[in-house]
Amino acid sequence: MKSEPKWLTHFFLCETNRKSLVALRKLKRTQPFHDRKGRKIYRKIEIKPGDFNITIAEILTTKCITQKKPTFCLLDQRMFECNWETVKKLAAYKKQPNNKIELLYFLGVGWLHRSMSGIKHPEKMDRWWGRQDWRKLKGMTHGDIAELVRKRFEDELGYRFAAAYPIYEREEGNRVMYYMIHASDHEEAPTLMVRAHHKAVRSLPKEIQEPLNFPSE
Repeated sequence: MKSEPKWLTHFFLCETNRKSLVALRKLKRTQPFHDRKGRKIYRKIEIKPGDFNITIAEILTTKCITQKKPTFCLLDQRMFECNWETVKKLAAYKKQPNNKIELLYFLGVGWLHRSMSGIKHPEKMDRWWGRQDWRKLKGMTHGDIAELVRKRFEDELGYRFAAAYPIYEREEGNRVMYYMIHASDHEEAPTLMVRAHHKAVRSLPKEIQEPLNFPSE
């Protein structure tokens, strides 16, 4: 929302936590009506309480998300909240020759194995991981898991480009806490994302800055 120029015009903000909803409503109220150059900002911000896995069906039936309109979806899950079926719905929403909804999917590898060891309801993991067996992840490294998820975005969801960008712990620069899986059909998207990621981690050693499957196109 703070990015300039303010080209994004319609936001859907989805949350289940009450305190987070209060923060989102405050964020909405404090948005400026004009940009830095004094021009009026035409934006619509909708806050959707509830489980995104459910509310996504309502959002995708609105007329504002057309087949040709560029659309971005940030899936900022704490761990296992985003069901794979939800990701599939997003990927399948737009039909060829239109570009798919561009996805930014956060994969919390920093505590993934610890979280899996404490799972009391396997059905939640089944929903998160989909039809494949999530138990095999227990014997894999963080990097291998990120690469597996990245490949699923290409092979299962049909995205033209997919890359996994490491997000590091602030106090320990070489410890990867998240991978942000970026999936897009737009040919310029990989270059723009590489540039943005490089800027975000430019103070870190060069050998830990590259994303998995560094885009070559």
